[in-house]
Amino acid sequence: MKATDLLGAEAVDTDGRRLGRVHDVRLARPRHDAPWRIDAVVVGPSALAYRLGYAGRAVDGPRLLTVLARRLGRGGGPIPWSRIVSVERRRLVVRPGEERTAS
Repeated sequence: MKATDLLGAEAVDTDGRRLGRVHDVRLARPRHDAPWRIDAVVVGPSALAYRLGYAGRAVDGPRLLTVLARRLGRGGGPIPWSRIVSVERRRLVVRPGEERTAS
């Protein structure tokens, strides 16, 4: 599987509740010489806020952009790859957690 195969896929929890679409894939590697692995997928309308660095609580940027990014970014967010139960065709099934459903 390629990371690009996940982009646009629908994420649902194990109860079938829609969490949103995958807009970004975060990669990480445990050591410098280790291969890159998928660390998390970013779902819902908050993906743009995460990409621009406005999803954190301690953001010190232009006030208007901070407020706008937080309002547009409600719902969704990063889902750790460890919570993915299965990857089906264009659909990720996720073990329930703290995120809200996408609007």
